[in-house]
Parts: sequence; structure tokens; C-alpha cells
Amino acid sequence: MATQETARTQFITANDIQFAYRLIGSPIIDKAPLLMLNHFRSNIDLWDPLLINSLVATGRQLITYDYAGMGHSNGEVESSIKAFSKNVIAFLHVLLPILQTSQVDVLGFSLGGYVAQQLALDAPTLVQKLVLAGTGPSFGPGLERPMAEVQSAIMAEPPDGNAIADTFFPSFVAREAGAVWLTSARQSIAGKEGEPDFAFFLGGDGLTKLTEAYLKWDADPIPYALLQTIQKDVFVTAGKNDLIVPTQNSFVLSRQLPRANFVVYPGSGHGHLFQFAEIYAGLVGSFLDGEWPVPPVSFGAISAQ
Repeated sequence: MATQETARTQFITANDIQFAYRLIGSPIIDKAPLLMLNHFRSNIDLWDPLLINSLVATGRQLITYDYAGMGHSNGEVESSIKAFSKNVIAFLHVLLPILQTSQVDVLGFSLGGYVAQQLALDAPTLVQKLVLAGTGPSFGPGLERPMAEVQSAIMAEPPDGNAIADTFFPSFVAREAGAVWLTSARQSIAGKEGEPDFAFFLGGDGLTKLTEAYLKWDADPIPYALLQTIQKDVFVTAGKNDLIVPTQNSFVLSRQLPRANFVVYPGSGHGHLFQFAEIYAGLVGSFLDGEWPVPPVSFGAISAQ
């Protein structure tokens, strides 16, 4: 069975864009595949293998996907989250018939959480359940701003992997536990046997357009106002000290969604889902399998054990 380290890169054309994606794990009858929407500047090579493979071990197929102009997808980077969502919808309209299914569960991390929210608003019939990690709503009351130096680190050009890891894992112990994701993803297969070379964080003109998309979302009150209309079961997660998307913003997001669960991970930050990869995957699996109480439920901080 394919893993994050060995899955073959495939391509689908939609909206005149060739989108790169990978199918990881086997299709499971009566279980929607889980679409993974990655964070700011990232791509399908940069998912943490332990997280991806642990999610597959919960008994579901994963779809990892590169946004237009990022990673191994061609085209131009979009300058709005709405356009990101439009591309995901076009991609799914081509892929889902091939997979003989009509819906996906969606895990959106950071910027991917913005796209996931917009996707649920734009195409609710395509989405079954949502997992929103290290993310927040668009502009609205109750939100905190990240520190300027943190924003500078994640938007630095050229990208500095160590600086990005520092913002993901705000303590030495956390960095030791989580930052292995930067170096362990695709080293054994990238550039071999027809696979594309390893893709690192986005830079150049694409970063300028991606930043524009982020800033537009951050100033737009409409998605925030529409969160109450998302009638989906949602699992919102945050690290206790998220420097990129303040933890308070994830809490606000969970309170605006009518059917949201909220969990905070101790001793962690933006990269909590990598730091606690196996625990995280287990909770996601049980949530998607319907083993939780009817939301909204807040478990507060989980144990680090």
C-alpha cells in the first residue's frame, strides 16, 4: 500500500490547470476519502509522513493535492481564497467520478483551513465532514493578530525552513518532536522512477499572489458571517501557543460553527498536528467515523501522554 514516502504523483486537468495529486491508502467502502488541503507556501511533498500514514492507518484513503501554481501543479497561483475553492471544486468534479464516490471529508491546515471553509460554503454537497487545524475565520469580532515578526518569518524570501519550523514549533522540545517533517517526506523517491523532483516552499511571484489571497481573506467579513450556515460536523484543533494563527482565533472559529468540536493540544503551536501526529490521526479517525458525541463539544486541552 502506498505511503506518503512512496505514493505516485498523478495529474488531472480541470479549469485548464494540470493539478498534481496523490492517492494514499486503499479506498474503503462506505468511507469518504479524506482530501488534504495544505498550509501557506506548502505542497504535497511537505506533508509530514507520520501524520499522513497514521491517518491512512485509521482506515481511509487520502487525497493530497497541490494548489494551482504550487508544488507540482501548473498554472498561476490564485490571488483569492474564493478562486482556490473554485479550483478545488473543478478538481473534485473530475476526480470523484473516477473514485466512484460523490463526497469527500476535508482536512484543511492553516491556509488550507480557509480554503476548506470556503469550499463548504461554495459546494456543500461535495463535503461530508471538516477538520480545521491551526486555522481561523476571516475578518470578524474576537480575533487576535499574529506578531509582525512571525508573519515576516513565514513570508521571508527566499524561504527559510528553519525559521518556518521555529514558528510552527515554539519550544525546543516541540521542534525536536515535530520538525523532522521538513526532511523526511519524499527523499527516497523524489526525482526517481518518473517522479518529479522534491518541491520546497513557494517563493517568487507566486508568493506575492498567495500573500494577496491571504490578506484579502483576512479583511473579508463575509465568510465569517456565513459560518453559521455550514451545517456540517466539524473538528477544530489548535496548539496551545500558535504563533501563526493565534489559538484564540481557532476558538472563535469553533464557536461560530453550529456543529463544531474543539480540541487544544498542550505544549505545541501551529504544527500541533505534526508534533502529536499519531494522537491527532486517531482523534481525526474517530471523529470521521462518527464515534463522538453530537457536536458542539469542547474537550479543552488533551493530555500530552
